[in-house]
Amino acid sequence: MNNTYIHLLLNHFPIVGTLVGSGIFFWGIIKRQAQTQSIAAGILVVMALIAIPVYLTGEPAEETVENLPGVSESMMELHEEAANLAIWVMGVTGLASLLALFF
Repeated sequence: MNNTYIHLLLNHFPIVGTLVGSGIFFWGIIKRQAQTQSIAAGILVVMALIAIPVYLTGEPAEETVENLPGVSESMMELHEEAANLAIWVMGVTGLASLLALFF
């Protein structure tokens, strides 16, 4: 199992999981259920943790595919810029969720 495989295996979990966790969180707010909000915060913490190996395997995955036919350098750069923003957003979200679980 190489970095490209790990990147491709994990990369959709933080995206979908964050949407699910956020939906559950807002449902908990609407219903005023602290337990539901805590479950959502836990999901968001786990998604932030999964985002770390996704981010760290991105560069090695790029090196694997950059010379394949049909791979666009400009699209990879856009993907990398989005990943740089996403890892910070996920980090802040995960940290805020973790703090919310303890307080």
